[in-house]
Amino acid sequence: MIDLIRELQEFLSRDPLSLEDVIARVGPVTNDPGGLMPVEFQPSLPGVREASLSRDPDNGLPYLLTIELASDARLTTAELQQAFGDYKRMRTHRDQPPEIMFNPPASGSGWKVALLATLQSASKPLDEQQVTSLSFRREPLSS
Repeated sequence: MIDLIRELQEFLSRDPLSLEDVIARVGPVTNDPGGLMPVEFQPSLPGVREASLSRDPDNGLPYLLTIELASDARLTTAELQQAFGDYKRMRTHRDQPPEIMFNPPASGSGWKVALLATLQSASKPLDEQQVTSLSFRREPLSS
């Protein structure tokens, strides 16, 4: 799973990157309501059961790819930390599962991709948590 995450992070850092590029990599579109609503995919990625893509509201470019992991994917916070370094815990509502964010260095031309992980629950220490979903947030590099 770590290899897939690295591949997606590298892929999303490309410039230019279009919706058609994401479709070719992730899988066919099942629902595209247009506008600011996310595009939903039938993912062809191993270990992924659902995928969606939000567009940047200013330019329509791919902005946030979210993948829901299959129950047998078995990815932990500790594995992500080993692969991507230190994380920052994000603020979430008390009733929401914990979220953490990794900010690996930029690897592409023009875009940096932050990795946000949603964890299973707050009942265990963060390093022992199972990851339920990952979001790849594209951010333009400063000129």
